[in-house]
Amino acid sequence: MSTLDETTPPALPGGVLARAMSGIALVLAILGGAGTLGIMALINADVIGRSFFDHPIPATAEIVSAAIVAIVFLQLPNATAEGRNVRSDMFLTRLRARSPRAADWVDCVHHLFGTMILAILMYYMGPEIIDSIEGRETVGLYGIWSMPRWPFVTCVLIGCIMTLAAYALLTAGLALRAARGGPRP
Repeated sequence: MSTLDETTPPALPGGVLARAMSGIALVLAILGGAGTLGIMALINADVIGRSFFDHPIPATAEIVSAAIVAIVFLQLPNATAEGRNVRSDMFLTRLRARSPRAADWVDCVHHLFGTMILAILMYYMGPEIIDSIEGRETVGLYGIWSMPRWPFVTCVLIGCIMTLAAYALLTAGLALRAARGGPRP
């Protein structure tokens, strides 16, 4: 297990499972980055089409709104696995200076709550995917242009599953470290 800098949030503990998780999370983040470039291209094409040719791309706003949610959830596992989620470290930094073990336990509880919240989100997203496939739900403008909704919802579910796994691994790593009394040299 690698030692963690006291001022930075924890990253995944070492091991085969953590390396596999990090690799998958990185691939998802790359897909999310490609999605970001895709919606940027779509928005620019829409603006150019609207401004110069008086012909905007239909359903741009609907596609972008669905894609942004998918992109966020594709990039969330990597941010979590790398310890880069948005958080305030002021309390933990001060606590760690006084008691590294107590700081690890507090951080462990924080990650445990993240795990539980992602589990709840997954519980409600699973039926959404089935409903969107069975109901043949679409994104776009009916009669003009539309596409299936299920790929976007599936990206959200995959992101939830992987983020849950990252939070669970971080929780376990922090609990082990706290129980041992700190990072191993």
